[in-house]
Amino acid sequence: MTIEAVRLFPYRLPLRDPWPTAEGTVTERYGCLLALEDSEGRTGLGDTAPLPGFGLETIASSIAALRTAARRLIGLPAATYLEAAANLPHLASIAATPSARHAIDLALHDLAAQLIGRPIAALLDEGTALTLVPANVAIPRVDPTRAAALAREAVAAGAQTLKLKVGGDSFREDLARVRAVRDEVGAHVAIRLDANQAWSEDKAIAAIRAFAVYDIEYVEQPVPAAEISALARVRRSVDVPIAADESLTDLNAARRLIQAEAVSVFILKPMVLGGLSAARAVAALARKHGIEVIVTSLIESAVGRTGAIHLAASLGPTHHAHGIATGGALQRDVAEGPGMERGAVRVPTAPGLGVSLPPEKLRSTAPVEAA
Repeated sequence: MTIEAVRLFPYRLPLRDPWPTAEGTVTERYGCLLALEDSEGRTGLGDTAPLPGFGLETIASSIAALRTAARRLIGLPAATYLEAAANLPHLASIAATPSARHAIDLALHDLAAQLIGRPIAALLDEGTALTLVPANVAIPRVDPTRAAALAREAVAAGAQTLKLKVGGDSFREDLARVRAVRDEVGAHVAIRLDANQAWSEDKAIAAIRAFAVYDIEYVEQPVPAAEISALARVRRSVDVPIAADESLTDLNAARRLIQAEAVSVFILKPMVLGGLSAARAVAALARKHGIEVIVTSLIESAVGRTGAIHLAASLGPTHHAHGIATGGALQRDVAEGPGMERGAVRVPTAPGLGVSLPPEKLRSTAPVEAA
C-alpha cells in the first residue's frame, strides 16, 4: 500500500471583516490544499496558508515547495507515513517553508489515522483526546460598537472566551473597544487580547496596565517577535499574563522563550510550526516547564482548521479555550468543517481528519508527476 497520486488545489477565501497582521491588513486568505491518494482509494488532505506577519513563506513559494516535495511522496509505503512526517524538517526542499511542511504533515496524519480507523486526535494521543474542545471567538480590530455587537452574538451562541485584536489603532480606540466588550458581556466571560507585535516595550507596559482593570486573561505578543528580552521585561512589569505568538516559530524559539522566562503562555499554530508533529513537540516542552498551551488556527480553510482541532483535542483537558473556531471569519470555505456548539468545537469522529472534498473536486486538477 503506497501513495499513488498527489494533487494541489489553490484557493482564495474572502474574509467577513479585515484582519490585522504585523505587516498590514488582510482581506482574503490565500492557500492551497494538498491531496495524497493511496493505492486503496483513500485520500489524505493537507493545507498550506501562510499569513503575513509570521515570517512564513509566500503562498507562491509554498506551492512551489509542495510540488517539489510531492514528487518524493509518490510511492511512499503506508508503514512509513508517520516517520516521513517526523522527518519533514530535515528535507532541504521544504526546510524554509513551514506551511508547506504543515500541508504534508497533516495529509500524512490523515492517511495514517484512516488506516487504523481512528480520528487524528486518537492517533496522536488516544488516552487523553477530547471529544469537545473549548474555543474562543476572535473579534477583529473594529470600532467599539461593532466589537460589542460581535461579542454579544458570540456569547449568545455560547462562547465563554473572547479574543480581541488591539494595537493597530490609537490607545484610546483600543481601550474603548475593550471597555465596550467587557460592558456588553459582563464579568463571567474571559477576554484575551492580541496586539500582533504593535507596541514598543514602554507602550506595551502602559497599555497592559490600563487594560488590567477589565480582567484580561492574557495579552498575546505585545512587542515585536524578535525582541525576546523586551517581552520578558514586559512580563515582569505587569500583572496580566503574557503569551508568545509570532515569537514562537519552532522548537528552538520555544527554548529561547523559556530560557528568557519571557512568557507564561505559548500560542501554538500548527501552520506556523510546520505541522502536528512539530506542534506536539513544542507543547511537550512547554508543559515540562509549566507553560500553558493554547492551540490556534491561522484563519485557514476547514482542512487546516480541523487539523488544529485534532491537535488541541490530543492535548487533553484544559481550563482555557483554544483558538480553533475561526471559520466564521470567512465568507466561504473549501469544505464543511466543525463549528461552534455552545462554546466548544466537536472533534470529528470519522477516521482521519474528518473533512472531505467532493469526488469531482478531487479529479479537477491533474496529479503532480513523479520525479
